Amino acid sequence: MKNVYRLITVACLALISILFLMTFTILAKELPLLVDISELSEEYDGKRIVVMGWARSAHAMRGRMGSQFVKTEIGEGGDSVTVYSDFPPYNIVNNRVIVQGVYHIEGRFGGLSAEHFIVAETVLREWG
Repeated sequence: MKNVYRLITVACLALISILFLMTFTILAKELPLLVDISELSEEYDGKRIVVMGWARSAHAMRGRMGSQFVKTEIGEGGDSVTVYSDFPPYNIVNNRVIVQGVYHIEGRFGGLSAEHFIVAETVLREWG
C-alpha cells in the first residue's frame, strides 16, 4: 500500500513540474523585448517589443475603410519608428514615451501600406 501512495505522489509531482514548465515557456514567449530604436531590424519582425523615445508628432488619420487611428513618430537621436494605435494617446508630442507593441518591417495598418512600424498595445508618457 505504501508503494502505491509513493507512486501516486511521484506521478503528481511529475505532472505538476511538467505543467509549470509548460506555463513558464508560454509566458516567456509572450513577454515583450526591450529594444533600442536604433537596433530595430528584421530580427524583431513580428515580435512584441518595448521602445522608449521622444514623440515627435502625432496625427489622427482614417484608414481606407474609415477606421480611425493615430500615427505617431517616436525618435531617439537620429533614429525613429512609426507607431500606429487604435486609441488616441494623450498629450504626448515633445514628451518622452514608452511604447509596447508588435514591430513590423513592412505590412499594412488601417488598409494602408507601411514600413518600419509598431502596432501599439500601450503608449505611456513618462511623467518624471
